[in-house]
Amino acid sequence: DIGTTTVVGYLLDGKTGKELSVVSTPNLQREYGADVISRVQYTLKEKSGRLQKLILKALSELTFQAAEKASINTDRISLVCVVGNTCMHHLLLGIDPTPLTTPPYMPNVRKALELSAKDYFPVAESAALRVLPNIAGFVGADTVGCLSAVDFDSFEDWTLLVDIGTNGEMVLGKGKKRIACSTAAGPAFEGAKIECGMCGADGAIDHVWLENGEARCSVIGGGKAKGICGSGLLDAVAVFLKNGTINSRGRAKEKKLPLCDCVYITQKDIREVQLAKSAIRTGIELMAGHMGISMTDIQTVLLAGAFGNRLSPESACEIGLLPPVLLKKIQPIGNAAGEGAKRCALNREAFEKSRILAEETEFLELASMPEFQIEYINRLDFMEG
Repeated sequence: DIGTTTVVGYLLDGKTGKELSVVSTPNLQREYGADVISRVQYTLKEKSGRLQKLILKALSELTFQAAEKASINTDRISLVCVVGNTCMHHLLLGIDPTPLTTPPYMPNVRKALELSAKDYFPVAESAALRVLPNIAGFVGADTVGCLSAVDFDSFEDWTLLVDIGTNGEMVLGKGKKRIACSTAAGPAFEGAKIECGMCGADGAIDHVWLENGEARCSVIGGGKAKGICGSGLLDAVAVFLKNGTINSRGRAKEKKLPLCDCVYITQKDIREVQLAKSAIRTGIELMAGHMGISMTDIQTVLLAGAFGNRLSPESACEIGLLPPVLLKKIQPIGNAAGEGAKRCALNREAFEKSRILAEETEFLELASMPEFQIEYINRLDFMEG
């Protein structure tokens, strides 16, 4: 699962499906931009293939580590299945990403691919390679992996799938009726561009709550706080809204709002949260409008990804990231993109079905909708409803 920030690998027993090992690493491409657009622009400017080489290096190292942890030789790996957003997909395969930068922002390649792994995973050169299809320029194979993992087309009631990372990909639908969109949430919820921000690792504040009127924190790993990750940031903003330290317009009473001795959030951090939450919420509202339904028609909200798994649904609704009316309907589903990749690796039928899931999903291009900008601005404030 090639994420913009993190790459995760799963080694499976091809016969039993048993998970033999799990490995992960930061995406080495992040040195050339925290977001996908920056990386595409770098690739087009440099024409060096540098970013492809970096991800290939990361994948080779992960494959070796996964095999080593499971005490097997890499030459025993017979199949590799990959998911990632459209940009990660194109950069991995050496596909020209130019169409991602110009309207209508569609992929150069959308279809599912079956290739030889030797050009991409030389440590498993005898393996076959399956790459899930893309839906649109910024709704990629990772979203298709999520749809596959949960059998999205089997839902009889309106269901909203939200995967929040540097981009926010969302799918709304029931049965064979589905619509997807993507919004540039920015990297705030992954700890980037935040004064004391960090990823969700040991030392990160991951939750904040009020106790006797004071902010209290939990830290991943239980030691001293080194920074704050996305879920902690979300909680912190919700807590400071609740006690009046931040007003509904996002204005803080002080330049720095302390959480512990060395970790705090700033006015700029709050603005980053406002921009991200407004983008996600606007996408949800416009998809529902396009489908002719209201928020109350949505029966289930599936939150995918590491951030979605860790965040507090109450805080997400408190700040307006998600509609408050959906609070009791929210279910975290973990790394669904990775689960979809695992399923499609183990089952050819699931891989073939991924083609249909992608083809039958309508894409809503928010950038082309005049009402997007209006709704986006209206959602910047921290207002319920």
